[in-house]
Amino acid sequence: MGESSKVGITASRVVALIGTLVLIKDSINYFYTTYWLAILLGVIGLIIAFVIFDSLEIIDFKKLKIPYIWWVLLIIGCLLILFEYLVGPSYLAGILIITAAIIEILSQNKTYVASKIVTLIGACWAIYESIMFIMGGYIAIAIVGIIFAIILLLTLFDKIDIKVPYTWWVVLIIGFVIFTWVSTVSGTIIMVGFLLILMAF
Repeated sequence: MGESSKVGITASRVVALIGTLVLIKDSINYFYTTYWLAILLGVIGLIIAFVIFDSLEIIDFKKLKIPYIWWVLLIIGCLLILFEYLVGPSYLAGILIITAAIIEILSQNKTYVASKIVTLIGACWAIYESIMFIMGGYIAIAIVGIIFAIILLLTLFDKIDIKVPYTWWVVLIIGFVIFTWVSTVSGTIIMVGFLLILMAF
């Protein structure tokens, strides 16, 4: 039987947990389709979520202990990106799990800031999605995405003074704008960065 959580609070684990919750939502939604591959991947997605929960010790099984290590997260994240590509891409769960793996890899480097890594990935993904919007003819949305993503990127570099600080409220505002008017995927990633700032990561 499962026991209460013993999960430690680290930036990587927070991001992995959020990615897993997104994965559970997406997997359940697959069951509402009639596409057999989506249903199959929904089942696989729930199994993967169980694996991550076990590695996070949110579910603690005595006879099954999956280690929380970066390469396990990286493999899972890459598989999720493939699954999301096959059944209708959102990529959010996969990107968050891969981001958690990157943070875990860099966790031995005391100079890195986890929130900046997540925010950087979110801003870069917003630019990528904006380019896709341009190719699809959605110019206005793309311009908004590119402008706000570039502003966010510039706040990450201390040597570039654009009079906009890298603070929780700047990240939240930009994340909200991108989430609302550009993309829920990149917007969510950026707001995860905001959450990590509040948690002092």
